[in-house]
Amino acid sequence: MADKILIAYVPVLHAGYIALFKKYSNKLYVLGKDLILEFPRMEREIRLVDPEYMAKAINGLGIIPAVEVLNKNDIDRISLDSEIVMPDEDLMRDVAKKYFSKHKVSFEKVFLRWDKPITLRESIVDPNRVISREEFDREMVKVAFESANKTSDWWRQVGAVAVRGDKVLFVGYNHHLPSSNSPYENGDPRNNFDAGESLDLSTAMHAEAGIIAEAAKKGESLDGASIYVTTFPCPVCAKSIVEAGFKKVFYSKGYSLVDAERLFNQYGIEIVLVQ
Repeated sequence: MADKILIAYVPVLHAGYIALFKKYSNKLYVLGKDLILEFPRMEREIRLVDPEYMAKAINGLGIIPAVEVLNKNDIDRISLDSEIVMPDEDLMRDVAKKYFSKHKVSFEKVFLRWDKPITLRESIVDPNRVISREEFDREMVKVAFESANKTSDWWRQVGAVAVRGDKVLFVGYNHHLPSSNSPYENGDPRNNFDAGESLDLSTAMHAEAGIIAEAAKKGESLDGASIYVTTFPCPVCAKSIVEAGFKKVFYSKGYSLVDAERLFNQYGIEIVLVQ
């Protein structure tokens, strides 16, 4: 029977990694420095523990009888008959493609860290409740959509309305700075990215951020207010909404990226889908 070995990028130890080790407790290879350095994004990981120290730490747990650091010059030692298991993440798939194309490799679906595919994955929002008959909520979303039509952004049109009780506080839409023509005068930085990537690299001020900035400029607190948006907030705006003190987020469409939905739930902000 072929040996089953686990090969993994292990920047830090936590419960997810330990559970993975226990599942494949025969042999573990921890990616070595020279392999990690081939993929620059991995070097940026602030939690990254030197692979030699990490191998010793895992050995100390007593879960796996054989733990070694895998460097480039060790790859040829791994038999073609070995069955290799890797965590299903972008780095390990790149390593498998480059160095283990002749081996039998399977990928274990497990969340260990925010790799690029997970970070860019759109998650269906699970609203706390669905509004379909309350006229005021539908009217506010309508106002948000009307505001969205004012944007000069061809890529995305988003509108937002801040409300306290039945009073409209601020209305906004995504707009470019220093002028609405910025992307057409100098080119649009977003052209370098696919949808959902590097949301902060843009000349655009998001609708929610614009409302929060306007409220701050005019000295009006948004604590306890509600915000209506045409599209579910991005992770950056979600953090601003939390810090501004909004208690309800009403939206009409869109998905959650990274931790936006989780943030609202953790801070007790009600999420409402308006249909």
